[in-house]
Amino acid sequence: MPNSKKKSDGGLIHISEDVIIELTRKTIQGLPNIKMAMRLSSKFGIGRKTGAIKVSVEPSDGTIAVDADVLVKYGQRIPDLAWDVQEKVKDNLERYTGYDVKAVNINVQGIYTSKGDEIALELPEEDELNPDDEITIKD
Repeated sequence: MPNSKKKSDGGLIHISEDVIIELTRKTIQGLPNIKMAMRLSSKFGIGRKTGAIKVSVEPSDGTIAVDADVLVKYGQRIPDLAWDVQEKVKDNLERYTGYDVKAVNINVQGIYTSKGDEIALELPEEDELNPDDEITIKD
């Protein structure tokens, strides 16, 4: 469903969710040490090839929220990298669409190595890590 933003002269601007998804994907792909996680269906060419990006647009107040699943290069500080991605995605979406971005949620789904290996991280059932828990990664 197209989304609209009212212009000062009374007209409407419609921006498709697909455009917002593509802007988000291009922004993330342009950043070092991070790449898009792909849904299994996208890897096999089934369905839309948006990767793991979800967009929610609130047409009544012209705001958008984005969820993106990513992989982080091994050895990087995940919170710092996720913060940089949030800021860059927010800045680009606001600049190119004119919408206010109320949330950019970055979900780190795993890590990848310089050899291209992907390692999924499995969290405890509560989806919370105890600071005393150890995470081991086997190559």
